[in-house]
Parts: sequence; structure tokens; C-alpha cells
Amino acid sequence: MLRCGNCLLGIMCLLGTLTPASGQGLLLNWLRPNTTPTPPSSAVPSPGNVGSPPNTSAAPGSATLATPPVAPWANKLFLPDIATNREQPPPPVIVHNFGEVPHGTLCIHRFTITNIYDVPLQITEVRKSCHCLDYVPMTRVLQPNESAEFIVMMNTGKFVGFNAQTLYVTFGPKYVSTAVLRLQATSRTDVSLQPGAVQFGVVPPGSRVTQRVSVKYSGRNRDWKLIEAVVPAGSPFSATISEVSRGGLLRGGAEYQVEITLQTGLQPGSLQEFIHLKTNDLTQPLLRIAVSAVVAAVVECSPPQIQFDSVSSGQTVSQRVLVRAARPFRIVSVEGEGQGITVDLPPGNNPLPVQFLTVKFTPQQSGPVQRTLRIRTDLEETVVQLPVTAVGAPQ
Repeated sequence: MLRCGNCLLGIMCLLGTLTPASGQGLLLNWLRPNTTPTPPSSAVPSPGNVGSPPNTSAAPGSATLATPPVAPWANKLFLPDIATNREQPPPPVIVHNFGEVPHGTLCIHRFTITNIYDVPLQITEVRKSCHCLDYVPMTRVLQPNESAEFIVMMNTGKFVGFNAQTLYVTFGPKYVSTAVLRLQATSRTDVSLQPGAVQFGVVPPGSRVTQRVSVKYSGRNRDWKLIEAVVPAGSPFSATISEVSRGGLLRGGAEYQVEITLQTGLQPGSLQEFIHLKTNDLTQPLLRIAVSAVVAAVVECSPPQIQFDSVSSGQTVSQRVLVRAARPFRIVSVEGEGQGITVDLPPGNNPLPVQFLTVKFTPQQSGPVQRTLRIRTDLEETVVQLPVTAVGAPQ
């Protein structure tokens, strides 16, 4: 007689009502927790009728034994052609491979996020599986059909060899889903960059600044060389290469210095480029260096514009405005006052890199008011404009 390990099963087997094999299957089902999930919605918006996203979340760990894992609908937002092909299903994972790069390289990729649904979406949380990953926070709320950039980074100076890590990007708030971004790269040990990217930060207007990157080769190819620095046409940056040292016939290895310069005469704003370094290595003919800078305005206001909502007659509202520059300056005058909008200059008006103005609004009549204040300074006779909108409440 076949002996069952469980008393209840043994009795049922003796009575002939259950075989040992089927009894063990019943026992497994009896012990298994009841975790069958609610079936997810299968609604997919079509290009002609963009709907709300399915109200399901496929966060990591949500798969059960009863159903296969469901690809999160948030993954669709990262597909490059989703704006024109909205009916395609979401992939289980969004993968970006940086390939083989020198050790120390700061790999940067810009995803385009497109909201294909008819409800606003925003990123509510970002989690990462490794300290080698980072991202630029995006607080913007995406309205239907709007797109924005989501910038991610992988620091290969924190690992060697192949590495694949994950960013979990959660969207909400009304409908919640977590996109899964898999970033992977191979950090070479025979070539290294220091630093892994060139970041000039905020640069005063008209400034010519330079940074240097050390490129080291420690492999077996005694003839390894950097041949040329390739800069995109019309780039605000320039690059030159110089050989620092070479190991010789027995030891091998080489070290180069790449000098990257930000040109002068640039308009204020953010600058981002990739500079490529050509090598004679057939296995990796190009190295890539990310370069970024922000050219500051000569004089700028914060906030860049002012809005006064409905203000009752006889009431006065005000707001302070910060006016700043790269070096000390004075505010000579402010033009454009009127229709109840006035400006108080800073007391003393001494030369400082930061000045404060107070903009006031006392409605003279009901209805909207639009003015543009022209703030004139003694810094190269620079004039900065400050738009002001206000509404006088009905009497």
C-alpha cells in the first residue's frame, strides 16, 4: 500500500476516493494562498479616440502564479513612435543600451515622454536599483498630447564590466502605473575618462571657459591613439587633443588630454552637446563625451513675469522681484508704469549683484491690465523686460 504523508490524504486514499498523486495536487492547492488578482482592463486608446489609461498598475512583484505579468501601460509613454501609433501594446521593459564605454564615462540619454491619454499625467515617484543611476527631476504636468524630456544618467565610474540596472518611474495621480526602464552599459577597464563628462555649470555672458578631460589607455595595443576630436557643426564648443605620455615598446599604454572650450558671444540659455573622439582602435573607433553649460543672461528677473489675480477697488497688492546679474550693478530707471501698476526702487540703490524691486497694483477700474516694465541698468546699458498682467475686480 502506498503510504501518504498526510493523514487526511491517507484516509481518502484508503477509501478509494482519491489517488495519492491527485491528493498531493489538492494539498498544494489547499496550501496555496488566494492571490488571484482582478483582471486588468484591456482598454487601449485609439489614435482617433484617446481615452483614459487602464486603472491598473504593474509595479514590480505584482505578478502571481495565476496570471502572467502585465506590462505597465506607462511603458507606452516612452515609445518613440507612440504619438503616431497609439494602439501598439506596451513592452514589458523599456531598454536602452549605452554599449561599451570608457570607465568613468557619464552616460546620458534623453527619453521623450508623450501623454497619449485624455487626462493630465505627471511623474510622482522615481526609484532606482543602483547608486550608479541618476535622473533629472521632471515636475511638469503633461497635458493630453504634450511631450517632455526625461533625462537619465549612468555613471560607469562606479562599476566595471557589464551592468544592467533599472529605474522605476511612477505616473499619476488619477491613474497610476510604473514604467520600467532598463539601462545597461559595459564599463571598459583598458580605457578611462576623468572626469566622465564636462559640466561648465552657469557661465557669465561673454565668458570664455575651458575644462580638460584626461583619457587614459592601459591596454595591450602599443600603438593606441586618439586621432581627432569631432565637434558638431555650429557647436558652441571647441575641442583639441594633446598627447601627454606613452608607455613605450615594452609597457604600452598612453595618456591624452582633451581641452574643451566654451566660445564667447553666445545667447543666454542651456547648451548640451556630445563631442566624439576618434581612435585607431577598430573595436571602439569612437569615444563620446557629454558637454553642458548654461549661459546666464546679462541681467535677469525672477520671477520672469508677474500676475495679479482679481483685485478689488481700493486694495493694493504687491510682489517682490529679484533682479540679478553676474557682477554689481545699479537700476537706473523703470519704464512702463501706469493703469494702477507702480514700482518701488531698492532703497539706496547701491551697486550689488542682486537688487530687489517691489511691483504694486492698485486697480483704477475693473477689467484686465497688461503692461511691460522695462528695467534699465548701468551694466552695459542693459534693459530687461518684465511682463505684468493684472485684473481689477468688478465694482
